Amino acid sequence: MPIKRESIKLCLISVSLLIFPLLVFAAENPLEERGGQIKEYAIPTPSSNPVDIAVDASDNLWFTEQNSNKIGKFIPSTQTFEEFDIPYKGSPMGIAVDSNSFIWIALSGDNAIISFSPADRKFTRYAIPTSDAVPYGITIGNDSMVWFTERNGNKIGRLSTKDRSIKEYGIPTANSQPSAIVQDTGGTVWFIESGGNKLGSLEPEGGKIVEYNIPMPFSNPSDMAIDKDGNIWFVELNGNKLAMFNPKLRKFNEAIMPHLATVPSGIAIDKAGHIWFTENRGNRIGAFDPIQSIFTEYDIPTYRSLPLGIAIDSRGIVWFTQTDREANKIGRIEPSVSSKAGGANIPADTDKNSSNSLQIVEIIIAIIIILLAGFMIWYIFGKKERKQ
Repeated sequence: MPIKRESIKLCLISVSLLIFPLLVFAAENPLEERGGQIKEYAIPTPSSNPVDIAVDASDNLWFTEQNSNKIGKFIPSTQTFEEFDIPYKGSPMGIAVDSNSFIWIALSGDNAIISFSPADRKFTRYAIPTSDAVPYGITIGNDSMVWFTERNGNKIGRLSTKDRSIKEYGIPTANSQPSAIVQDTGGTVWFIESGGNKLGSLEPEGGKIVEYNIPMPFSNPSDMAIDKDGNIWFVELNGNKLAMFNPKLRKFNEAIMPHLATVPSGIAIDKAGHIWFTENRGNRIGAFDPIQSIFTEYDIPTYRSLPLGIAIDSRGIVWFTQTDREANKIGRIEPSVSSKAGGANIPADTDKNSSNSLQIVEIIIAIIIILLAGFMIWYIFGKKERKQ
């Protein structure tokens, strides 16, 4: 019985179906390879919306759960969670840990600052004098004072842990919407004005505030950190940039993110001086080497996880929150990855690219072999058909 051309076509279609999954695999696998550098841990409470994150002296992670009105604790040594219900009405935002291991939280929904003692599992509340202030960012000062921003109150607040008193400092720019706050080694308090598009400094002694206009208009600056040289680093959500301010020179520098519309949100600096940040819409964790001006990015395995807060423990491990309701996790970049990124060149991309290049070569070879096999099938069947 003669072999018809329809049989040959059927064979070629089968070969095409074999090639297609390989092409899909080639497109998807680089993400899988990079995502393998990150580990994720699901938070017990569903849809908890983890926001900010901090590290204590034992390298345990503490984070705020905005939707569930809890603070969470993750113990890396046992990979276990503990959660604590906040006994006041909700929306915990910023979180910080002091030298006595007390946990401090900006409780925006209750217009208060609260503390939590892990030893006796007790919360303490400190009411903010300005009504509807909406406390947001929080940090522990050099003198054990607790500094915080009042998003709606347009003020900077200082809480004394000794006498429980709160002092407030009005920001000159109206509706500046202060967000992140830090204090440098000299005692100056620095804060970000998300609405005012400015960087502010406060001298605690005299209460003097100085504001600096950020070069990028409507950049929507957010989180901030200080490096070992006293430079102020911050992220620009709308500007899609990483920015630095040198207080000595009073000069700004900005670096554009490698990808468009990543919405950089959280920021932290490791001991080697590398700047780590979360890409809220890019679904990546990024690192920037200021000396080499090199960016490195790590894809998060969970799709659209909306990473936000970020912190670095004493071992150099990078931790971050995933705020999406479905993601609901905290993640970490492995020590081996962090140590690679701790060098001068941040060579993690070199290893990644080498692996991806080898993978692409292997896929190309496989496709060539399949195409040759298809040609042989076509040739043999065609030859048989011609003889018959």
